[in-house]
Amino acid sequence: MRLRGLLLRTGGAAPALDAGADHESRPRRARARRRCRDQGCSDSRRDHLGRPGNDRMDTAIAARRRLGALQRIFGLRDFGVLVAAVLIAVFFSALTPVFLTSYNLFNILRQTAELGIIAMAMTILIVGGEFDLSVGAIYAVTGVVAGVLASRVGVDIWLAAAAGILSALALGALNAVLIASTRINSFIATLATMMVYRGIAMVLSQGQPISFRLDFFMDLFGRAELFGVLPVPVVWFAAWGVFAYVLLHRTTFGVRVFATGDNREAAELAGIKTARVKSIAFLITALASGLAALISLSFLKTVTPTQGTGLELEAIAAAVIGGTAMSGGVGSILGTFLGTFIMAEVRTGLVLLGTDAYVQDAFVGLVIALAVIVNVKLSARK
Repeated sequence: MRLRGLLLRTGGAAPALDAGADHESRPRRARARRRCRDQGCSDSRRDHLGRPGNDRMDTAIAARRRLGALQRIFGLRDFGVLVAAVLIAVFFSALTPVFLTSYNLFNILRQTAELGIIAMAMTILIVGGEFDLSVGAIYAVTGVVAGVLASRVGVDIWLAAAAGILSALALGALNAVLIASTRINSFIATLATMMVYRGIAMVLSQGQPISFRLDFFMDLFGRAELFGVLPVPVVWFAAWGVFAYVLLHRTTFGVRVFATGDNREAAELAGIKTARVKSIAFLITALASGLAALISLSFLKTVTPTQGTGLELEAIAAAVIGGTAMSGGVGSILGTFLGTFIMAEVRTGLVLLGTDAYVQDAFVGLVIALAVIVNVKLSARK
């Protein structure tokens, strides 16, 4: 009864535990407000002055706001990947001062161009709930078709390049039709088509490398430097990144991709033609493989039927490191760019340190494993 009466007298609020201390601090706060009024402080500043711990609180709030702004810009997953990329750069720069030079950073971006283009397209496909293990083989077929037509048949290089891109789109369409019509698991279906497409590349090239030299084409796609500094493959990489970002994050198609990957049945009930969405995603992935193949052919001046082996796994790994959920419905183009950059950072840093190739593969595998663990934990929290 005494407690009930106390609560009634205080309006239901708990009584202050240290009223004396509060009464002692009131004169100080009043004097501070009077000084501020005399000096022309704003109303909000007068309200804050004299409150204990106010400066520390303001500093903490400002820091949290800055952190929150970065997280809003990059997204929670992307922000974590960005932090990881920065920490890796700091680690290798401490071991070798060459790592953070402009030449080395441009070299890293140059190395990531082909993989990054395919990985960004793969992100769209994975977000939509599918995989494509045939991208490395499509990459090889594109280069072989363009190389055979230009070098052995004598077709104009531009027509040969267009034929290579069309062949990539045709193989991507075959993947889409196969999976859409049969609903076979895309992992299994594209594993089969990967073997078929690799065989096509071997037959067309007769198992031999194809080399040729066409300066203007080489410069446009692979060897020139914009303003004498920026490698052309990096420009293609950036252009494709903008295209993929807008497509996935700023269009109705992107919304449909996320909805399809998150819950296909619910998306279909909402009127989304999920089979069409997935088919377009397969075509985009094939187009990315074709573009990457032309960049590689231009830079190396040669193409082999075994080119691109393992590229599909690296593309998936880059997407996963960047925060793309293997289950679909979650992912971002920016995150995949950072994931690709992290893989290149690790490889380049280990090369500068003089480590063997098998050690590099082991470290990259460790990074992928850690990324998958973090990805699973974040998905579980969601």
